[in-house]
Amino acid sequence: MNELPSHMVLFHHAGGNASSMQAIARRFSSAFSTMLMEMPGRGRRRQEALMYDVGAIVDDFAARIPEQGRLILVGHSLGAYIAYLLARHCRRITPERDIVLVVMSNDPIHCRRRFPWRELNPESQQAIWHFATRLGELPDWLTQDDVLRQQFIQVLAADLAVANSIRAEDTEPLNGVPVLVIYGDDDPHLPDAPARWGECTSGIYRMESVPGGHFIQSGSDVGDIIFRFISDVDMEK
Repeated sequence: MNELPSHMVLFHHAGGNASSMQAIARRFSSAFSTMLMEMPGRGRRRQEALMYDVGAIVDDFAARIPEQGRLILVGHSLGAYIAYLLARHCRRITPERDIVLVVMSNDPIHCRRRFPWRELNPESQQAIWHFATRLGELPDWLTQDDVLRQQFIQVLAADLAVANSIRAEDTEPLNGVPVLVIYGDDDPHLPDAPARWGECTSGIYRMESVPGGHFIQSGSDVGDIIFRFISDVDMEK
């Protein structure tokens, strides 16, 4: 009987799109079926309306994830929370499913911060732009074009609303799901190591830091860490 395929599903950061996770997808494309998830309102889905509720995002993505086979869910920043919620959803639907979770560059989901900007006005737009520039890696074509900058702020504001919509009951610990946490040792978003991710699963847990700031997902060391973790999880089966 043929073995079911393993699927690596990747989730991007707030304000970003699927292309930000391409380096990891390429690294593992020979080992797994890779899927780059993209939230509506940007990239390939730019003609779709933005979403503001995490439940709608989870429903949208859950319908796209294969129903069978191992799942390796990899999320960066906001994507870490989306990946966590998808792990919880998939484990609830199929309790025996083999799931591995990799989260990067964010607070533990039950310790998440809330963003105060509930509507877009000149003051909140300036604050959101400052939040984005503090994290770094905004391209010149975005910072130098007023129209594109405004579009980006609207997308980022929607994504921060998604983060705000996560409920306490959504953050209950995962049952037996191995969790790997990776963070940059100079991430302005994480002044302290996000060690309390360890409270979010009853399964195998590991936390590792890499040199760098918030946007670490394209580094070769990140791919190496993910590969080792998956191998170690397999050895403990």
